[in-house]
Amino acid sequence: MLRAGGENFNVDGFIASVPLPIDSLWRKGERRFPNSTKNEKINETSGIRIVASEASFSQFQRQIEDVISFLQANLENVKRLSSFPGVEWLALDFGAEIYPPGWSSFTFPPELLFLSGQAGVSLCLSVYPTENEVEADA
Repeated sequence: MLRAGGENFNVDGFIASVPLPIDSLWRKGERRFPNSTKNEKINETSGIRIVASEASFSQFQRQIEDVISFLQANLENVKRLSSFPGVEWLALDFGAEIYPPGWSSFTFPPELLFLSGQAGVSLCLSVYPTENEVEADA
């Protein structure tokens, strides 16, 4: 997932000027969870989310391959996003799962590092603990 945001980021202005496939967005001052009756937090920033890979947490290598292809195809528009007025942060967030006892190693290849550096994008790795699936005997 490619995420961008900032306190003064005009998401509507960006969306109107740059053809990237926006998955979702949020606006400063709007409710963070508009359908919640209990959580009435207000967004302090505005931002967008763009899907750079449809691969699951268990497909880390495929996520990397997809993101490299995404950056190759959209490099100029991602550069425009990184320099768009009000954008304070821009990150590619990779999701990966780990199994108990919780140790894993994840490596980003030089091509991904080069492309993300060119675009002004940080890399983030979000790790989600997952239980081993036990097959039930029927």
